[in-house]
Amino acid sequence: MKKYVALALIAIVVVFAFSLNYEMKDNEIVVKGRFTEYHLDKNGDLQDVYIVFYPDKRKHVYTYTSDGFTILNPSSVVSANVEKKDEDVYVIFSYSSGLKKIYHFINGPYYEFYVEFSKEVPVTLPSVNLSQYDLSQDNYYVSYYSKNKIVSICRVEEGDLKENVAYAKKLHVYMGPPKKTFLKEVFEDDYDKIIALLKKLHVYGGYDLVFYPFVWFFHWLYEMTGNFGWAIILFTFVVRLVLYPLYHAQTKSMIKMRKIQKDIEYIKKKYKDPQKQQEALTKLYKEKGINPMSGCLMMFIQLPIFFILWRVITYFQEEFAYGKPFLFWHDLSVGGWKANALLVLITIVASFFSTLITSQDTRSAWQGVLMSAIFPLLFISLPSGLFLYYATNTLIQLVITYYIYKRYKIKGLTIRELLGLPKKA
Repeated sequence: MKKYVALALIAIVVVFAFSLNYEMKDNEIVVKGRFTEYHLDKNGDLQDVYIVFYPDKRKHVYTYTSDGFTILNPSSVVSANVEKKDEDVYVIFSYSSGLKKIYHFINGPYYEFYVEFSKEVPVTLPSVNLSQYDLSQDNYYVSYYSKNKIVSICRVEEGDLKENVAYAKKLHVYMGPPKKTFLKEVFEDDYDKIIALLKKLHVYGGYDLVFYPFVWFFHWLYEMTGNFGWAIILFTFVVRLVLYPLYHAQTKSMIKMRKIQKDIEYIKKKYKDPQKQQEALTKLYKEKGINPMSGCLMMFIQLPIFFILWRVITYFQEEFAYGKPFLFWHDLSVGGWKANALLVLITIVASFFSTLITSQDTRSAWQGVLMSAIFPLLFISLPSGLFLYYATNTLIQLVITYYIYKRYKIKGLTIRELLGLPKKA
């Protein structure tokens, strides 16, 4: 019974961890979410918008300049009320003319909200900049601030649009980073139109041509698995599969190196001059068809993938926060000791045994063990999703290494040999 109660409490925490909160002050109403903060003044206008990417990183992305859904034929506010329904927040302004303005702030990762009126009225639409990066087309008003990399998109759901003034009854608003997957979720029907408008404002650059294929692929894995943790694990298997020919070549080279180890030791003893020693080793490698740099090649290929995945996880941080938990982790975009301790331990243990299997002497084994222990600890603050990728990759490598070395009957070191203990009788 206690087990089910604990699971229920965990479920409640997950559902309500990032609910919208509001605060009514003397001269403003503040609505706060996990990644957003909206300030409305006593006249019912949007005054300021902040985006909170991390608890210690708060960015001011919009400030009022007579453009915060201001009604052009104003009347005085009679009352301002706040209601909370299904974790969304509704701020309702009632005017002396009988008009009502309703802000509907959505509790979710996509930086969207609605502005509705009890009847069609002319209102100004917000701009996140004071330069030329504004565009009005069809029923969309788009504004982009390149310095903050923030876009404001207002779609007139009911009414007409003339430049930055909407004669509207209902508006759908997105104010946040111009992430294509987010925009597709918010404006699915008009996604192509939105992207075309943003390209006119030069929102996307050459880097996006390389980066977004990874984003869309990762997003597809997420949609297929329904969980970011499983998406990362599947991504790791796909990377290993794509890079298998290189891993295979690397493993063959390592096996060949093991077979000529006696020849290498003989050359090192015979030639004390470093130059002659290197010439002899190069000749030996060429005769045996071995590339001693093949291991480094894999490292150089893996590093870009590691950093790209880092950027992808950062890109999806809002959806990570609101998504389903993965085993013990609620948000795989968060790092630190508490989040990464278990994954670091798994990585170190798997690396330890891989090092024992592939090492030929205690000196090289200890070097490998120390490196595999130090490297994860240096990056403990990175997102847990990266460590999940790293741990999965290390486990896969351990299984493959164990299988290949056992198949070719190549013996590594035992723990007793590593510690310098005598063999068991």
